[in-house]
Amino acid sequence: MLFKTVLSSKIDPRRLITHRFKLDHILEAYDTFGRASETKALKVIIEA
Repeated sequence: MLFKTVLSSKIDPRRLITHRFKLDHILEAYDTFGRASETKALKVIIEA
């Protein structure tokens, strides 16, 4: 459902990304997403 909403341009997926991490900080990214209620993480992006 989310994918269809994004494809139809009803929402901008960039607005869902709350945190970005480089690949060498993947453990921090997992910790952030695992504590989403504390960190306010909605979507975490891991960049190469």
